[in-house]
Amino acid sequence: MARILLTGASSFTGLWIAEALAAAGHEVVATLTREAEAYPGLRGERVARLAGSAARVFAAPLDSDRFRDLARTGRFDVFAHHAADIPGYRSPDYDAVAGAARNLAGAEAAVRAAAAGGCRALISTATVFEPGEGGEGPHAPAVSPYGISKGLTGQALAGFAAQASLAFGRFVIANPFGVLEEGRMGWSLFQAWFRGEPGRVLTPAYVRDNQPVPDLAAAYARLAERLLLAGEPVKLDARPSGLVGTQGDFARRLAAEAAPRLGLACDLVLNDQVDFPEPRVRVNAEPCLPAGWTGEAFFDAYCAYYARLAAEGRLNGPA
Repeated sequence: MARILLTGASSFTGLWIAEALAAAGHEVVATLTREAEAYPGLRGERVARLAGSAARVFAAPLDSDRFRDLARTGRFDVFAHHAADIPGYRSPDYDAVAGAARNLAGAEAAVRAAAAGGCRALISTATVFEPGEGGEGPHAPAVSPYGISKGLTGQALAGFAAQASLAFGRFVIANPFGVLEEGRMGWSLFQAWFRGEPGRVLTPAYVRDNQPVPDLAAAYARLAERLLLAGEPVKLDARPSGLVGTQGDFARRLAAEAAPRLGLACDLVLNDQVDFPEPRVRVNAEPCLPAGWTGEAFFDAYCAYYARLAAEGRLNGPA
């Protein structure tokens, strides 16, 4: 069992990573930047559920004495830095340099503090939309300013890890989906279906990698264990892959799974996509789903999640 210091656990993927680490037998301490009452809505629901898998430390942003003291004295084996600057990340006007600066505020001192306390490994969360990712080779461009920002952040964290003689892992995320998500393709489709309307897919020709979040998070736990077993400051990447195919095919899969479970029509309208401002293909390369995966239990929970949101009147916000 390892002790793991985790940031970003109030996020959709962060909560699932905390649960996967705990399920693998590790002791997780999750820092949160604000007090408990400052997390409303779905994020608040995730923070409440987090108590089942991690010790929560509130009001401990990365660039704070409280975080550094915890990192130095907590006897952690792994510093899992999952937090990132998110607001407006989909906008073409996202400021990549400013985003990276916010991501890295206090990071170097935090890594040094963790290393001083005996930490052996640092994990940085990356995205398939960064430069050099997505299966297009090392010279692939970033898909968005946010991808540039994450790339800059990861490079800096790798440098901090090397300076502190820590093993370093990059965990590359593509398109996760599952319970407690918000603002994703699934949200838009279920929103339409519960209104009795067809779900619309604007970019059905893009080939993307949609990852069921429990299996994605389990891959994160395996990366942490690989880093600890290495016994030296290695550098490892993990690029877990889920359901690879066009976004149109992914929407059809969701519709086929949701219709019998919810008793809804779950019709679709696929746009005739002619514009491709992003690369047609952006996927990972390491399958993370177990052999013979059918997703029965996953889709049961996923559809039940959206049924609950609809019953509570919480599906009205934008995707």
